[in-house]
Amino acid sequence: MPRYNGPSFCLERTPMNIAIVGSGIAGLSAAWLLGRYHRVSLFERHASPGMGAFNLDYVCGDTRVRIDVPLRAFNQCHYRNLVAFYRLMGIDMQRTDHAAAYSRPNGRRPYFSYRYFDLGPYALPYPEAHSLWSRRTASIVRDAARFLTQAKWDRYRGETTGLTIDAYLHQKNYSGVFIDEVLVPSFAAIGTCSYRAIRNYPADAIIDFLASGMLFNGIWRVGSGAETAIARMLEPCHALHCHSDIRAIRQQPLGAGGPRVILEDQHGQQHGFDQVILAVQANQAAAMLGNTDALAPALGYLAAVDYERSEVVVHSDLRLAPGYGKSRAPVLFEVDERHDKPMASICLNPLYPSLAKAPPLFQTWNPLREPDPDRVLGRAFFERPLVT
Repeated sequence: MPRYNGPSFCLERTPMNIAIVGSGIAGLSAAWLLGRYHRVSLFERHASPGMGAFNLDYVCGDTRVRIDVPLRAFNQCHYRNLVAFYRLMGIDMQRTDHAAAYSRPNGRRPYFSYRYFDLGPYALPYPEAHSLWSRRTASIVRDAARFLTQAKWDRYRGETTGLTIDAYLHQKNYSGVFIDEVLVPSFAAIGTCSYRAIRNYPADAIIDFLASGMLFNGIWRVGSGAETAIARMLEPCHALHCHSDIRAIRQQPLGAGGPRVILEDQHGQQHGFDQVILAVQANQAAAMLGNTDALAPALGYLAAVDYERSEVVVHSDLRLAPGYGKSRAPVLFEVDERHDKPMASICLNPLYPSLAKAPPLFQTWNPLREPDPDRVLGRAFFERPLVT
């Protein structure tokens, strides 16, 4: 990336007027860190902060629950900075059950599923009983064990450098069952992208994720929901501007006096600041910066990032929950080679204690069938950058 040649400053000694555009986790964390020393204004195009812009309320009788859309879950071993940040802010975290079952369209039961056994600080995965004697399960378990023990050493020896995950797995003779029916669908769901994008993923990135101890530490989330974290990160923020779509950003010449940076929103209103942080997607940042000659090298990098679009729907339609009732795993995959993405449905009831006695409620990524409109609570679309 181009070297930053702007002014340096000390957080504690040089209070400034700073704008942050975008209020996902990047913008919110920047607002919390900088807001302790500076006057920070946060701009968000949605009606509420971006990390919770699509959250919704579920009401069933006397039960009322705020549902995170999408679910904000993370691997503590891999996302160490996020965990340290939450601990610094005093945000509670809890381990959740994200065991999975994998099904084919119209299959009588999942072809593979696993659960977790909690053993103190560890969560040990094991295959469910119905697939214990399957040849497919034996192949998957064998290759999973080999991957978890061997892949990190291959990476350490430099054998994975420059390889995609698909090239690495085939080079090491992993079975097609393990690659096509478990690992690739799993990461397509984690990355909310297509099978093709996952096959082109850097091998090092996926190995680092799995070898970090994720399978034995489980998946975690903010215990009281993402909005608790959002509220905490907004505490030191001076001003939050929602429904504010920043269309242009202009840097004022040195010595001109007044604000260094001008932001212009969708109404043509201008806002002046000493500094601005763009906590938005690369394609959105490029559009805001326009054809600024001084930023041409950076714009080239921003324009090079590709994206894929995906959909998430919150519903109670069992047709979008393959394997529900046949497996106790809360994450339900449908893998169909006729589609470029897996359908991944998460049963929300185990994640929200107040839903324990409510009818089954799901959050589904990439629905392969149109859900019953009467059973849809909400839906949203997201763009995700492709990692290459």
